[in-house]
Amino acid sequence: MKSKYVIKQVVKCSLWMICLGWLMTSTVNAQLAKKGEFKIQRVTDSVYLFTSYGEFNGRFYPANGLFALTNKGAIIVDGPWDPKDYQPLLDSIWLNHHQKVILCLATHFHGDRTGALAYYRQKGIETYSTKQTDSLSIIHHMNRAAHLMPGDTTFQVGGFRLETYYPGPGHAPDNIVVWFPREKILYGGCLYKSIDDHDLGNLSDANISAWPKTIRRVQMRFGKPRYMIVGHGNWHSLHADTHTIQLAQKYLKQKKTQ
Repeated sequence: MKSKYVIKQVVKCSLWMICLGWLMTSTVNAQLAKKGEFKIQRVTDSVYLFTSYGEFNGRFYPANGLFALTNKGAIIVDGPWDPKDYQPLLDSIWLNHHQKVILCLATHFHGDRTGALAYYRQKGIETYSTKQTDSLSIIHHMNRAAHLMPGDTTFQVGGFRLETYYPGPGHAPDNIVVWFPREKILYGGCLYKSIDDHDLGNLSDANISAWPKTIRRVQMRFGKPRYMIVGHGNWHSLHADTHTIQLAQKYLKQKKTQ
């Protein structure tokens, strides 16, 4: 009798764990299906990160962008993904920092990066992308910047410096990174995956075999940053670069065995 009781308890416990696992999975899926709120977080005294949500394949995902405060006005790197957040970002910068946005640049041609360009251009903000990004934006009917730049361009605005660098293809053929030398912030954008990601995400325009080499070029050029900002998700890690390389290598290895 005693052994039967123990077996029944184990069965009940197993069923409970299965139900709990199902509930947790359902909760995660529900969170992904829901749209999060637009938010802004401080990175340094002069650089802030904002997160806007967009829909991909029927689910909502967070997208990160930055803005920097200068003596002449604010600079945005990758506008919000959700069009409803375009103006609230400008309003927040004015309300909290008494600065108008004077410049916005996009790091590649996908809509989560170029979507805000047309709106900000209408607002009198100078918009920038690389020539390669502009060419791809034309082909894929994405919004375009007013000004085109080489992949490697340095901006000096109001005593503030930032550098753009094209290391090669990865997530997209045209993905650039942005370096803030004074703050030692590396904005990897969608070239870098969050430490929480278990795969490479959207691969529609990716060059996976080149991806690890591309990230290694960034590592060699900018050394050890204090902050490493990814395009989507958790940015509180300095291992997003090595994590992304591992994800790409894992993907390529699995492809070989198929």
